[in-house]
Amino acid sequence: MSIRTSFLFVYLLQFGFAMLLKYLSFLGDTSSETHEAILKYFTEEDLRKGIEYDRRGFFASLASEWIDVFLTGLLVFTPFSVKIEDFLLRKTGQRFYFAAALFLLALGFFKFLIGLPFHYYFGYVLEHRFGFSAMTLWDWILYTTKSLLVGTAISLPLGLGSIFILRKFTSSWKYIITAGSLVLGLAFSVLFPIFITPLFYEYHPIEEGSLKSKIVDLCHRAKIEVSDVYVINESKYSGHTNAYFTGWGTNRKIFLYDTLIQKHTEAEVISVLGHEIGHWVHNHQTKDILIGTAETFLLCFVLAYLFRKTKEENRLPLKEFSSPSSLPFLFLVLSLVGTVTRPVWSTLSRMQESQADLEALVLTKDKEAFIEAEKKLAKDNRSRLNPNRWEVLLEHSHPTTLERIHMAEGFSGE
Repeated sequence: MSIRTSFLFVYLLQFGFAMLLKYLSFLGDTSSETHEAILKYFTEEDLRKGIEYDRRGFFASLASEWIDVFLTGLLVFTPFSVKIEDFLLRKTGQRFYFAAALFLLALGFFKFLIGLPFHYYFGYVLEHRFGFSAMTLWDWILYTTKSLLVGTAISLPLGLGSIFILRKFTSSWKYIITAGSLVLGLAFSVLFPIFITPLFYEYHPIEEGSLKSKIVDLCHRAKIEVSDVYVINESKYSGHTNAYFTGWGTNRKIFLYDTLIQKHTEAEVISVLGHEIGHWVHNHQTKDILIGTAETFLLCFVLAYLFRKTKEENRLPLKEFSSPSSLPFLFLVLSLVGTVTRPVWSTLSRMQESQADLEALVLTKDKEAFIEAEKKLAKDNRSRLNPNRWEVLLEHSHPTTLERIHMAEGFSGE
């Protein structure tokens, strides 16, 4: 079997696997045991709402998958991508980096246009239908435009920088790309709240009072120094609730959605923050960056090997490894590898989330608040209470709501 045929076969197999997961997600877990366990904490209405929200736009999501498969196939398995690059080179007088920039812009903008109807349907129409979105149509247009511009401002320099490294450092690019990914991972975790968050959200320091005092006390108990606590105006956009930590060293910051504060008691907010602190206590962010860096290093060798073998066979329209028209092929390889590694990452993520949950219970010694917070979070966000077991195993980054509640109930407080 030729490499081209092998890629096509595995690509179609990946698509079939994705369709199977969507079907399993749609079904959920229909066992009587799970149903009875859910009704100990939730109502039939809670269960129904979660199922309805999880299944929203099911056929539209299938259509989106089909379109993505067709477009990727067009760019990888036909000369279309190479012809675009050659056209841009002619128009720019063979100025390679100018043509590469135009190629990246065209590819990104085309992908944006194709996905725009789906973004509108899922992000605006359905979110309004289910009572989550507070955005006007103009708000949504502004938010989407900002996302496009910010994404382009970040991805274009990164894309051109990667092409430059591949083109100029043909022997050492694997090490440079790996080191770059490590630096960028660390940098973005610090710079994101400083430069990106203010572009989309209004936020302000939390008011002095009981909640802030409890947050400061919680951080002291966890031996974590926090520079600031902020409240994000999420209610301007949606009714979803969340909280997160960001930054490093003495530059750590806490961000609370105002919706979280509005819908939860102070004890429940502290429990949610205890979970986020748990990630810091166990250095999950650092571990993820380091593991991701190691994965990037290995992927560089996989990409180089598969590209070389495929080009030698000469049955796929490929130019040079550093050519912008080769990017669709490289992204396809990363996608195929990701299908294999995703269950590993999902399992690791669920383990980390469980560690963070346990740390929240250790810090707060308040499993009742933890359980009530989990119940409210599930209700407020219309979480799927009966997800399919295989979908959870292969794709979920968090334990199910029932798993988290059961873990808290078994917590001894020691």
